[in-house]
Amino acid sequence: MQERKFAIISMTTFGYKPNPLRIVQLTISKLEGGYFAPVFCIDINPEERIPHYIQQKTGLTDTILLKSPTFSEIANTIIEELDGHILVGHNATFLHYALQSEFKYIGYSFKTPQLCPIRLAKKLIPNLTNYELPYLSSVLNIPFTHTNDLEDNSNTIGILLQRLIKLDDEDIVSKFLAPKTEKQNIDPKNIEYQKLNALPSTPGIYKFQDEKGEVLYVGKAKDIKKRVLSHFYNSSEKEITLCDATYHIDFETTGSELLALLREADLINKLDPPYNYIQKKSYVTYHIVPQKNRKGILQLKIERRPFEHSPTEIFLKRGDAIKRLIELTEKFKLCPLQTGLKSKLGRCTHGEYNECDGVCTGVEEIGLYNHKVENALGFLNNENDNYVIFEKGRTKEERGFVLVLHGVYQGFGFLDITQSVSNLEDLKDMLYPKKHSYHTAKIISSYVFKNPWKIKNLNF
Repeated sequence: MQERKFAIISMTTFGYKPNPLRIVQLTISKLEGGYFAPVFCIDINPEERIPHYIQQKTGLTDTILLKSPTFSEIANTIIEELDGHILVGHNATFLHYALQSEFKYIGYSFKTPQLCPIRLAKKLIPNLTNYELPYLSSVLNIPFTHTNDLEDNSNTIGILLQRLIKLDDEDIVSKFLAPKTEKQNIDPKNIEYQKLNALPSTPGIYKFQDEKGEVLYVGKAKDIKKRVLSHFYNSSEKEITLCDATYHIDFETTGSELLALLREADLINKLDPPYNYIQKKSYVTYHIVPQKNRKGILQLKIERRPFEHSPTEIFLKRGDAIKRLIELTEKFKLCPLQTGLKSKLGRCTHGEYNECDGVCTGVEEIGLYNHKVENALGFLNNENDNYVIFEKGRTKEERGFVLVLHGVYQGFGFLDITQSVSNLEDLKDMLYPKKHSYHTAKIISSYVFKNPWKIKNLNF
């Protein structure tokens, strides 16, 4: 163990995968044997504006970073310092990816052995309730302070690594650092391996087909080739049966994982492949529906129904439907009693919601109130959730898009990157219409929640 050299790294980054991550702060310390020494701690000019949360976290500003070196200016120094060392840090895989991303941005490849002390701790000290740095530090009696100081973080990681190495009687570190053995070439029963190996390594969908060309299974993948091969490497009974029945593999590239997910849902719904199970279940959704009571008052209520293709807004959770009902009640001054938000008989109580105009006590005419409800339903079904999501295309010359109108998925398509979009018809001309389903609704809802900045509201 004494001959190993470790480079302990801490950094501050911004950006999101798969786009390049930008490093704005970097520290490197070295641990050789029992000797620990900081090498450098430096601010880096990312050559673009830094987000507000980075400014709050670090105290850095665009003006300050303009005076700092760029990554390309210190790249050679980083390579020299890491040469012959094992990269160590909290979430070493992410740190390695961030460095790879920066080196790729300036046109160089980067790869170095890496070791995550958190993973090592899980192996050497099993059954702990928590393996985050603060908890591990308290268990092993290591000084730790909750600060954003990268040097303090590196010092804590250095001490943690030293303690773990002393506990490593079976040389687990060597097993962690050993190169992964490459899988042997598989020998498919009915397909030539060369055909599998020739599949594209891009996002899209793939179809397993039997001897007659009937589709057995539809899947999606970020990397079609890698995902298809994983089926043939899998030794489970289900996968062996599927692969033995497969004679052909067809595929479609989509350019992005979102479009691949939507296309997969579309094909499963259309083709009903026997080996796809999950998306065949019956699912229920929640709808806001109108209903007249004995007095002729148009009430709104939440109903739980099996999913059906309809031009009304659906909700995957009851809580989402309730939030929407509250919004309608307040926006259109509806009566909380008539929307089910209050259950007390007589006049509705106020305070939590806007005061209604008195339909519950006969002050407001029923016809006028019903007109407000109809306006609310129009807003619900026709005036909300009109947006487009732009994604990567299948080639560099195009971009993909997903269209949602009135909360209903319309389909996806591809545009030339030079083509401008000035109205809705420009999108519809290039659209492949698709069916709105429970799964497409769930896919898009999840995507919107995780990537709100990618949603482009339609104002034309």
